[in-house]
Amino acid sequence: MADRSYKIAVLPGDGTGPEVVREGLKALEAAAAKTGFRYDLEHYDLGGERYLKTGDILPDSILEELRGFDAIFLGAIGHPDVKPGILEKGLLLRLRFELDQYINLRPVKLYPNVDCPLKDKGPEDIDFVVVRENTEGLYSGMGGFQYKGTPQEVSTQIHMTTRFGAERAIRFAFDLTRKRNKDK
Repeated sequence: MADRSYKIAVLPGDGTGPEVVREGLKALEAAAAKTGFRYDLEHYDLGGERYLKTGDILPDSILEELRGFDAIFLGAIGHPDVKPGILEKGLLLRLRFELDQYINLRPVKLYPNVDCPLKDKGPEDIDFVVVRENTEGLYSGMGGFQYKGTPQEVSTQIHMTTRFGAERAIRFAFDLTRKRNKDK
């Protein structure tokens, strides 16, 4: 692993994002020191402050640069002075769709000494990963309003799942399960 250097784009984002990313980079540094992997960071100023100053959310030129990275470390997105949805659609969802980030992994672990409803179990009993499709479903943005501003106003939201999207998420989950259970 030490023969390769990983290129990581860092997008601290808004709100708690910069603080969380700063701490995450400390963890990355500690992991690299312990395991010997190397990495190069490049920081990008994308988020609410940039949008308020320039009107740009994610310029095409930066999106093209991001395609060349091994990973993108993205903090929180959202700014109190920017209308909800603008940054989320223009940055977060655009990155997902344009870079085909179709899987959202959510590891679940039970940590010792944490009071919870599973208190009779140990960390060795709870260890699984939730695999979510990240570009379809409600993220497709299909839906809208009818009769807006009237007593009959209706809002619709369509959950779109394609066969292609479902199959690749299922295959990803299946392959991940096989790898995780290889030694069991």
